[in-house]
Amino acid sequence: MLPSWDHEREQRAKEILYRCLEELQATKAALYLESGDGAFELATSYGFGRRDELAPTLPLGHPLCDWTRRHRTAPAYVNALDEAPPLQSLLEGAGTSRLLTIPITAAERLVGIVDVRDKSRRLPFTPDDLPAARAIGHAFESFLADPAGQPNSAPAPAPAPAPVPPASPALAPTLTPVRGHDAGAHLHAGMVEDVTAVVRSLAALPEVAAAVLTLTDGGSARALALQSVALDPQRREAVAAHQASAFLSAGVKAPAPGLWGWDERESGGSQARAEEIRTAVLLAGPPLWVALSVVTPAGGASVDAVFAAAGHALDLARSLRDYRRAARNLARVLLEPGEASFPHLRQHSQSTSEIAQKMAAALGLTEQQEELITVAAYLHDVGMRELDYARAYRLERPGDAEQRLYRRHPVLGARIVEAAEFPGDLAGAIRHHHERWDGSGYPERLGGRTIPLASRIIHLAEVYDVFTSPSSYRRSMSRDAALDLIRAEAGRQFDRELVPVLGEAVRA
Repeated sequence: MLPSWDHEREQRAKEILYRCLEELQATKAALYLESGDGAFELATSYGFGRRDELAPTLPLGHPLCDWTRRHRTAPAYVNALDEAPPLQSLLEGAGTSRLLTIPITAAERLVGIVDVRDKSRRLPFTPDDLPAARAIGHAFESFLADPAGQPNSAPAPAPAPAPVPPASPALAPTLTPVRGHDAGAHLHAGMVEDVTAVVRSLAALPEVAAAVLTLTDGGSARALALQSVALDPQRREAVAAHQASAFLSAGVKAPAPGLWGWDERESGGSQARAEEIRTAVLLAGPPLWVALSVVTPAGGASVDAVFAAAGHALDLARSLRDYRRAARNLARVLLEPGEASFPHLRQHSQSTSEIAQKMAAALGLTEQQEELITVAAYLHDVGMRELDYARAYRLERPGDAEQRLYRRHPVLGARIVEAAEFPGDLAGAIRHHHERWDGSGYPERLGGRTIPLASRIIHLAEVYDVFTSPSSYRRSMSRDAALDLIRAEAGRQFDRELVPVLGEAVRA
C-alpha cells in the first residue's frame, strides 16, 4: 500500500494509531495493510506486549478479515466471546473478549484493517466509540492516499444551516445558527464529559425547563436530556424532530428513531414552563455532529447565554485534546533532536510510557495526572541525549566512570523539561525516577512517599521493560519471571502498593 514504508511514514502512521489509545481508551492497536492475494500484513502496532498474540499476516479467510469485510463500511466491535463465534478462538488466544475493527477503504475496496483491543478499566466498547473510530479510519485513508504521507487532510467546511420549520404544535421552535466549527473535527470521550458538565450547570438556570445534548455520526444518535420538568412523549418527539432538522441543515441526516438513544436526568433547576425550543449545532462534522436544544418559557432571555457557554466549553475541550496530542508529539521530537536516532532509547521510552499510562488508569488518577505520567515516562531518559549515549546507555557491565555519567541523566532530563512549564511537576517526575522506596536511590536519596507518585510509577514501568525487552542490555525474561523479581523488591526498591498495579497493567 505504501510506496516507501520508511521510518518517517511509520511514525506518522503510529501517530494515527495512537489515537485508538487516546480517543477509544483502548490499550493496544495494530495496523494491517493489504499485501496482495487477499492477505494483510502487519504494518505497525501500538501497546501490544512482546508476549501478546499478534499475527504478522492475516491470510485470505482469516476470521478477522472476514469479520471486517462483513462490516466493511463501518467499524464494528464485540465485548463477549459468544457475540461473534468466528472470532472466539482468536479472542481466547489473545486473552480478551473486547475487540473493535476499523476498515480502511480506497475506491470502495478494503485496503487496511485496524485491530483495536481492550478498553482501559475493562470497559466495553459502545456505540459512543464509533464516531471516533470512523475518524481514525478516515485519517488512515487520507494518509494512504497522500503521497507526502500527511496524516490528515483538511476537508471542506460543512454548509450553514437553514432555518428550521416548526417541529410540532406543542412547542414553537426557533433555530440559532451553527457556530462554524471545522468540519472533520473529532470528539474524544473526555470532551463529551466536559461539555456535558457545562450543560448540566446551564440546565439548572431558572428559565431552562430542559437542555438536550445530542451526538450523531449519521448511523446512530445519543441524546442526554437534563431537565427540571418531565418531557412527555410529544415534547420528546418535538425536540427530536427539531434536532433532526438542524442536523440535516448542517449536512447529516439523523438516524431512524429506533437508533436514537435517549437518557433523561434531573437538572435541579426550577419548574420552568416548556413552551419553546431553540437549537444550535455546536459541532458540524464529519465525523461527528453535536446539537443542543434548550426548552424554555416563550421568549426566555437566557438561551443565547446557554448556547454561547456550551459552545465555548466545546471549543476549550477540543483545544485541550489538541494541545495534549501536540505535547506528546513534541516529547518524541525532544527525545531525538535533530538527526540523532537512538532506536533502543526510543523503544524503551515508548514501552515505559505505555505501561505507566496503564498503571495511572488502573489507579483511577485524574486525567491531568495520567497525562503528566504518560509524558514524563516517555521523557524519563531524555537527559541521555546530553551524555555520551553510545558509551553510557544500557551497558551490561558499566565501570565507575560510566556509572557516574549515567547517574547524571535524571538531573539533566529535569533541566531540559523544566523550562517548558508543563502543567504539574514534569521535571520532578523525571528527576526522581531512579529514587528507591528504601532511600538508596539517586539523585537525592528520597524514600517512601517523599518520592513523587509519578516517579514511583515510572520506576516500576522502566524496570519491568528492562527485564522483559529483547533489546535490553540484559537477557530478557518472561512477564511472570520479571514480576516475581519485582515482587521480591516490594518495600525495598519499589512502592509495595504499586507492584500489584504493575501486574494488572501488563496483563491487561
